Amino acid sequence: MLQLIASIKTYKFTLLWLFIVILGGIGGGFIGAAVLILPLLFLGNKVLKVETLFTLFIFTFFLGDNFKGLLSFAPNLRFVILGIGLVILIKFQLLKANEAKYILPFSIVATLITFALSPMGVEAVLRGVSYFLVALVVFKLVQLLVEHNAQRFYNLIITVLSVYFFLTVVVFFVPFLGETYIKGRFMGLMANPNGLAMISLFSYAIIYVIKRLNQSSFSPLFFRGFKILLIGLIILTGSRSALFSLLAFELIIRLLKYKFLLAVVLLLVTYVYGVSATLSPQSVVESLGLSSYLRVESLEDASGRTEVWVVAVEEIKKQPWLGKGMLYDNYFINYYGERFIGENRARHWGGIWNSYLSLLLNVGIIGMLAFAFFWYKMFVHSQMKVIRLAFLILCLFSAISESWMAASMNAFMPLVLLCWGLQIYTPKPNTEVL
Repeated sequence: MLQLIASIKTYKFTLLWLFIVILGGIGGGFIGAAVLILPLLFLGNKVLKVETLFTLFIFTFFLGDNFKGLLSFAPNLRFVILGIGLVILIKFQLLKANEAKYILPFSIVATLITFALSPMGVEAVLRGVSYFLVALVVFKLVQLLVEHNAQRFYNLIITVLSVYFFLTVVVFFVPFLGETYIKGRFMGLMANPNGLAMISLFSYAIIYVIKRLNQSSFSPLFFRGFKILLIGLIILTGSRSALFSLLAFELIIRLLKYKFLLAVVLLLVTYVYGVSATLSPQSVVESLGLSSYLRVESLEDASGRTEVWVVAVEEIKKQPWLGKGMLYDNYFINYYGERFIGENRARHWGGIWNSYLSLLLNVGIIGMLAFAFFWYKMFVHSQMKVIRLAFLILCLFSAISESWMAASMNAFMPLVLLCWGLQIYTPKPNTEVL
């Protein structure tokens, strides 16, 4: 805790600016928050400017899924902070050695398909462009701050995440921002529990990467406590997808690194598989008293998602190669629900709930191949041979029951890009650009 307090003092001006912007947004809405960010353009201290931009950028996207209540200013503020980020970073050779070039093919394909085929208009076209723009900002911020002072940057990331999750814990005990639970599932500062689970999941991976880089001034005990906190929050959200993704992440790291552990786990898995062949998984869960938490009654159909997936697959078959443009996934499922189910339809009919089906609906097989190219390049360029596979699987697994990959302006994509950036832009001696 003393380390965190010391780190907060180091970044006191940046964090003070952050809270002033949040209070301005709560009191004055989107316009009030935007006005308070604009002075960043004229700040002379380059280090303070870039560090504050990073903090405001990440925090704005964290809050950007809140479309009602005190934090409803954040969704529109995302576009302001993205624009300001691009303007500021142009002065730092924005395009030079920027890993965003690998998502550009997907962004171009998505934009062209949307322009030609989408019934959604300009907003959908901009959705395709935004993948490249968000990646440009995040990767350049990582590059600049790692090259300037890696330890200082890693400490900043930990501090920013700590502040966010500290506020989340405060909301758990004192729900001053309104409703914080949905059907007994904690959602903290997010608009839904799955959103909080995904933020916690990707933050867990980022914390893990920073710890492995071994250049932060935070102690191993702090990292352990932070990871336990994130696991606890994921459990409180009741997100099965996040839980299994986290388990896959941890198992892969351990299985790849420790050969003896690999052999033991393989034997254990073989034994468990043999035993489970004679047991009902639902009975096991119920015997452990977890049937309510894991929502056993909805395991078979993934909380209704499989109903939606069947309908989505049939629509994909109509135009599998190109799809029908960005945002078509939500447009289609809402249209289908209104036409065939009615107004009082179940919650699962509010989305596709699968990134791969959403992308196929939007950009088809061609777009999916372009997106796969980006993921392949991230994997190849990562300097962390063990973590890169674990993180890739974590991302791919978590996308099975959430459509987060089908949007770049959500709370999760910047964290994913940040984690890849930390693995790619590793510290080099005697380099300073700020």
